[in-house]
Amino acid sequence: MARALTAHDVFTPGAFPEHTYVARTDEDLEARLRFGLGTRGQIVSLSGPSKSGKTVLVEKVVGTDRLVTVVGAGIRDAEQIWARALDALDMPADTITTSGAEARTAYRGQARGSIGAAALVRAEGTAGLEHRASKLASEAERKARRGLEQVIEEIGESDDVLLVDDFHYMPRDVQSDVAKQLKEAARRGVRIVTAQVPHRADDVVRANAELRGRVTAIDVGYWPSADLVRIAEAGFSALDVELSPTSARSLADEAAGSPQLMQALCLYACFVLGTTEKQAKRSAKRLDAKDLEKTCRLTATVCDFRSLVDVLDPGPRARGAERKTYRFRSGGVGDVYRAVLRAIAGEPRALSFSYDELAARVKALCDGESPPGSSLFAACAHMQRLAEDHLPTSRVLEWDDTEHVLEIPDPYFLFYLRWSDRLA
Repeated sequence: MARALTAHDVFTPGAFPEHTYVARTDEDLEARLRFGLGTRGQIVSLSGPSKSGKTVLVEKVVGTDRLVTVVGAGIRDAEQIWARALDALDMPADTITTSGAEARTAYRGQARGSIGAAALVRAEGTAGLEHRASKLASEAERKARRGLEQVIEEIGESDDVLLVDDFHYMPRDVQSDVAKQLKEAARRGVRIVTAQVPHRADDVVRANAELRGRVTAIDVGYWPSADLVRIAEAGFSALDVELSPTSARSLADEAAGSPQLMQALCLYACFVLGTTEKQAKRSAKRLDAKDLEKTCRLTATVCDFRSLVDVLDPGPRARGAERKTYRFRSGGVGDVYRAVLRAIAGEPRALSFSYDELAARVKALCDGESPPGSSLFAACAHMQRLAEDHLPTSRVLEWDDTEHVLEIPDPYFLFYLRWSDRLA
């Protein structure tokens, strides 16, 4: 008897959404990516905010079985890119060639090809084979992996695609070496996609000016609410649940443009509504205010920024006199740093705040006196530095000192500020 479909099968925040994949209505992203990959010698540079579905888009177009994924985080030299690619391809660490046959010895992963002489002994365990294995080993010529050249041999001129995810995590000098080798790999038939965040969208070209004209740039922005609603509609329908349009819109609004966060919200909504398995018969459900709050608070447990909030909330260590505190209309007191965090978490939801908008929010939440402009400017600049020091490889909070705009690039951080009790 087949296992019943569950909410975990349908809503998959950390995996490919088999039941809830939605093609965005505002752009032909799938067609553009497919066309870019079909252009010989061209590298596709995919940029978009954190949790905006870049990897899922590539998985949908290419297929997970044809995707060779390498993550830029931790790469310290170009050779590591190809070592990780060969790991993903399940290539053995060494190839042992004898006069009569080829045997492969893998130090990691499961080797492709014929098994080594020592493995023959373990498998059959006879004295004759033991002698033969010893002879083979003595005559063998060991060949190490050959990095870029071996990757080209394995997947060049094939339907496989090399995805270099989080390209921006690599140091600039490493990016330069990697870009030169990616150019050569693309020239020789390897289909390549790099993925990075918007403010580093041109990293590939900046790393090697010779790639200009050889890179197809595709930008993936935050999702419109209507497309996020379609995720809820598809998923709940698969579970034979008719979720009210108002409930679906409420979840989409909280997802702040992130399909991954929308998946998590829908999953926990299933838990709150008691629809964690496909229903015996179609039923109508809705989230009332209490259900929505419970759903959001449960979802906040999977986007944990407590350590960052604990750094930003008190601000940098005060020197001399203690900071001035302000009373909040909703209760409690706090200094300018807590006031800014509460303002970000307030209504209406937003991921970008001009100085005037931020100042108005801070003034509205304070009961009486509010922080002056000079204090807000200084706090925003300090908070960016604190965020960079605490999470050097992430982009969570940024202050543009020229345009006077505070950006929250990660929707999960906004959601955590709104629904965790860390600022209570």
